[in-house]
Amino acid sequence: MRVGRGVAAAATVLALGLGAAACNDDVSSAPASASSSSSATPGGVGAAASGTSASGGTVSTRCHTADLKADVQLQPDHPGSAMVMLTNKSPRTCTVHGYLGYGGLQADNSPVITGSSRVAHPGKPVEVSLKPGVSAFSGLKWTSCDKADPTCKVLAGITITPPDETTQLTANLLGVDAKPVLQLTVSHAGFTVGSLQPVSQGVVFTS
Repeated sequence: MRVGRGVAAAATVLALGLGAAACNDDVSSAPASASSSSSATPGGVGAAASGTSASGGTVSTRCHTADLKADVQLQPDHPGSAMVMLTNKSPRTCTVHGYLGYGGLQADNSPVITGSSRVAHPGKPVEVSLKPGVSAFSGLKWTSCDKADPTCKVLAGITITPPDETTQLTANLLGVDAKPVLQLTVSHAGFTVGSLQPVSQGVVFTS
């Protein structure tokens, strides 16, 4: 009987030892699981931040052709020269920057192709913010010609393409008396086009 009690006690001690070892194995596995979970979290946050950034955008404030009207005012002291006034007729503020494109019209409104060259006159183009009713300015010059010359372009009107636009508007072509000009002769060289500026000072070609 004494021997039986000793064996029983030894068995009890052995069982307790095994139970303690099992508990230690469970605890040691817990940090590995937590570590795996935390390493996945930054990846999820990063993806969300990238998506938010990609969804951002800017709205263009460029003036479109439909926003604008143009007046081409011949200059009394400089034949073959005009001041061009590009005015925002829309209810929103918009911007223009660069050079205007030019074409001609015949009396029946059919297009006339005219050559043109750009000159940084009176300086490089300036981005101009146009509030409703406000104008940007540029210079325009050409050489008149004899209508009998087959290379002479006889224009009944002028079309203008605003910067970065693909559609045209018909300008008001005004004489030195501010009355409409019904005919303009332009040599085969076409127009020399100045840069758009926020003020009219200096934009007229004087030579």
